[in-house]
Amino acid sequence: MKLLSKPLAILTGLAMFASVQVFASEKSAPLILNKIAEETAALNESKNLVLQAYQLEVKSCWQLFAVNDCLAKAKREKYISLAPIEKREIELNAKRREIKEADRLLRLNDKSSNLHSPSNANNASKATP
Repeated sequence: MKLLSKPLAILTGLAMFASVQVFASEKSAPLILNKIAEETAALNESKNLVLQAYQLEVKSCWQLFAVNDCLAKAKREKYISLAPIEKREIELNAKRREIKEADRLLRLNDKSSNLHSPSNANNASKATP
């Protein structure tokens, strides 16, 4: 499991750096949502690598005499490896919700401004005798 720790840490670091670059520049919401989706996919791949490494470690534990200690260690390493990935997933989900909420509010404001625009008010006053 330790063999995958360094590449996993590097992959996670690169994903975080890329996301900082995306969010630092002001771009349109769909483009940012696409980048978030790509990063989420990369995080899911990283998570799958950690889980596969954990399964291999569990298999090797069953070959040892002290199975419980080995299983506990493997589980601890799995959670340590998954912690930064899950933290980043939570951050991405929060950012995604924030962008979608801002987009929803923008659409609501557009609808309300169309309902209360001066041309609609003039048409409404002409319609009533």
